Amino acid sequence: MAQENFGQMLRRMRSDKGWTLRDMARRVGATFAYLSQIEAGLSKPSQELVVRMADVFGLRDRGREEFIFVARQLPEQLQEIAQSFPQVAPKYFRKALKKDTDK
Repeated sequence: MAQENFGQMLRRMRSDKGWTLRDMARRVGATFAYLSQIEAGLSKPSQELVVRMADVFGLRDRGREEFIFVARQLPEQLQEIAQSFPQVAPKYFRKALKKDTDK
């Protein structure tokens, strides 16, 4: 099963709350048109907007961290790095994972 992108995640979470785009826009201080673009994957939200969204959804701890991680599109960026540097990237990814597990 494919992982949700941020726009899909945002739409699902907003719908789960029963909010329209206008409701969400009012709550986070953005325009509904901009939020529509984010949900469609046409725009990338600022870090500040993502934090306001996480606050509005009441996200804490791991859920908040995952929401911000997906919003920043890091998985896509890592994939691009791996494709651009296929000989070097795996070595550095393994090194980073090892450091993470050492904690």
